[in-house]
Amino acid sequence: MKSFEEVNKLTIPEYNLLMKSVELRRVDEEYRLHLQAFLNFKAKAKRKAGKDKLRPVYANFKKFFDYEKEVNRVLGKNKTDSRFVGIGKLLKKQ
Repeated sequence: MKSFEEVNKLTIPEYNLLMKSVELRRVDEEYRLHLQAFLNFKAKAKRKAGKDKLRPVYANFKKFFDYEKEVNRVLGKNKTDSRFVGIGKLLKKQ
């Protein structure tokens, strides 16, 4: 937006779409920040895994930051996983 006139011409759905894009851009920025932090952390972070052994706290990046989960949260797609999801998929195949 370059002028107040353009802002005044916005409809509510257009405004909501612009706000959604701002939120998605913020999630992408957080993703990049978390990825950088993870790479720094991965090189250093360890925890005890026995008497004299150490292992990383996070085995992979998705455990550190779940990008798909954040995007779905912003888009309002709350995926509720129940313990019966696998059974439903199996029944749909048949």
